[in-house]
Amino acid sequence: MPLLFTTFQSTMETKEGKNQWHPRLVKVGEPVTAYDLAMQIAKRSSLTPGDSLNVIDNLMDVIQGYLLDSRSVCLDQLGTFTITCRSTGNGVDTEEEVSASQITDLKVRFTPTYTRNKFNGTTRSMFTGVTFEKINKAKNQTNPTTDPDNGNNNGDGGGNDNGGFIDPAA
Repeated sequence: MPLLFTTFQSTMETKEGKNQWHPRLVKVGEPVTAYDLAMQIAKRSSLTPGDSLNVIDNLMDVIQGYLLDSRSVCLDQLGTFTITCRSTGNGVDTEEEVSASQITDLKVRFTPTYTRNKFNGTTRSMFTGVTFEKINKAKNQTNPTTDPDNGNNNGDGGGNDNGGFIDPAA
C-alpha cells in the first residue's frame, strides 16, 4: 500500500514573498495497537495472539530496562533506540557544577537503520520500494504518483497537523 499525501501551503514567505506548496503525509484510521500487532504476528507465525502480545509486552519491558541502564538498543532492520535529555536553559560556569538537577526532560530517540545499495546510495531500510499516492482534498480522491521522490518533504517535517485523519475510501 502506498504512503498517502496531501498538499499544504506554507505560512512562511520566501525571499520573493511567495508562500510555497509542499507535500504532507496523511495518517489513515486509528493508530495500530500492540494487540493489532500481536494479531498480525500470530497470523505469520506459530504463536497464538496471546503469545505474540506477551512477546511484545516483554520486548517493551526489556528495551526500557536497557535504556534505563544507559544502553542503546538496536533492532536489526528497524533502528536504534537511545535516551536523550534536555537541560535547563541556564548552564553553569564549570564542569564541577554540572548536576542531574539540570535535567528537565527525557526522551527516547529512534534512528532508523540505513542500508547501502550500489544504485541509490544510502536508504533507510524500512523505506526501500515505497510508493506514494496523492489525495485530492476537494474530491477526496487519490491519484497514483509515478515519481517516488515526489513525497520528499521540503517544508514542515511531514506531520499531519490538521488534527484529524483522512479516509481515502470515503
